[in-house]
Amino acid sequence: FQVAARIDDAKGTKEHTQRFLAYLREVEDGDLTLGIAMTDAKGDRSKRPHEQGNADTYVHIVERNAQGIVISGTKAIVTSAPYVHELLIMPCRNMTEDDADFAVCCAVPVDAPGITIIARPAGRPGEKSALFSNKYGQSTAVVMFEKVFVPWERVFYAEEWEHSAFLTYNYATHHRHTCIGARAGFGDLLIGAGALMCEANGFDPGSETHLREQMVELIKITEGFFACGVAASVYAAEDPHSKSFMPDPVYSNIGKLLLATQIYDMQRIAHYVSGGLIVALPGPDEDHNPATAAKLADVLRANPDVPYDKRIETARFLEDLTASYQGGWYSLISLHGGGSPAAMKQEIYRNYPIGNKVELVERLLARGLTTEPDRAIGRNKQPGKCCAQGCTVPGAPIMVDMPKAAKRIKKVA
Repeated sequence: FQVAARIDDAKGTKEHTQRFLAYLREVEDGDLTLGIAMTDAKGDRSKRPHEQGNADTYVHIVERNAQGIVISGTKAIVTSAPYVHELLIMPCRNMTEDDADFAVCCAVPVDAPGITIIARPAGRPGEKSALFSNKYGQSTAVVMFEKVFVPWERVFYAEEWEHSAFLTYNYATHHRHTCIGARAGFGDLLIGAGALMCEANGFDPGSETHLREQMVELIKITEGFFACGVAASVYAAEDPHSKSFMPDPVYSNIGKLLLATQIYDMQRIAHYVSGGLIVALPGPDEDHNPATAAKLADVLRANPDVPYDKRIETARFLEDLTASYQGGWYSLISLHGGGSPAAMKQEIYRNYPIGNKVELVERLLARGLTTEPDRAIGRNKQPGKCCAQGCTVPGAPIMVDMPKAAKRIKKVA
């Protein structure tokens, strides 16, 4: 919607915005579920889309006519592809004019002729020990497009390559913002299960210093990046073209960077407070083995107030989340989902108002404000903070001039 409005503003039209809003109403009225088809297969990462030996490593336009466009290519990581109604196709990077055929954003039904979906199962269906992921999981897929026709009413832009960077950066900010909430929920599961395992093992984390420290660290990590998500919402700004709102890009990217790089610490802490039992337990089939079940229940019970079956249930729950195939999936999707840590660092630096911090120090050192537009460290400024005091939203801190020292007057007796 934001890029459609931007294109219309640039062209002096309303066509792209109206087309997208009509599609949005169709999705809402039909209660449709969309999958995002953004990450291309990419081929040789050192080459741009138009330089690839096989053009189908990126989705691209192969034909356009009065009725619509025809696309071919491959999207490599499409979450939930097998069980959505439609795929929203977007470019995954900025484009040059030579890449114009690859600059396309459109929507297609998953059963459109020419689409092939090659997917992996969602979670660990049918596995008895997978106490979370046998019920809750995400399927990811490679989606191949072979001369798929898309009517114009479902094409939101085609070959407007100069707007691809805007779409990519904006979508990434939205996506990283939502990732924060998703992984904070994952952190909640680890905190709760970690506390349950401590209790089942016979410990009170509040009384055991080393366990309390680890639990607090897990809480700090989880609530730390979640707080960034809240801040990104609070400091959201109106997009000038569409009048919709954008979460703050700095807080969105910091929150996603924190969770991406600390997901492994979260799992390590869960392992620390739980003990090795989560990967050393016999499988679920032994729970009903008449030769061993009763003895296992007796010797593997720790806290007399927690039955054996409840202890091993929590242990297998944690194994599923942190030490199984699914646990590895959570780690990797947290690290690279929504872009690599390098991409987040780039966005943080690109959007952070370093120029304001430079001005702050220079004012404190009585150097006066510098206004050279080409000064590298002074380029980034926070909107509304273009002058010494600046404009502020209600409740926001402002920078004011320091008072001049008053002359001391001697009292005469």
